[in-house]
Amino acid sequence: MPGYEELVALYQFVRSWWIVAVMILLVVIGVRAFLPGQKAAMDSASRIPLRDDDA
Repeated sequence: MPGYEELVALYQFVRSWWIVAVMILLVVIGVRAFLPGQKAAMDSASRIPLRDDDA
């Protein structure tokens, strides 16, 4: 089991770097949303026909 000093060091590390991890996660989500396959899937899903031409 880690000692008190190790826990304090871990807490200080997390406290100083959590915002960097969140920013990296947001960038990864943004990049994945605009990859060609994802963008094509989103575009086709957003096209909702307003009328039925077969009727």
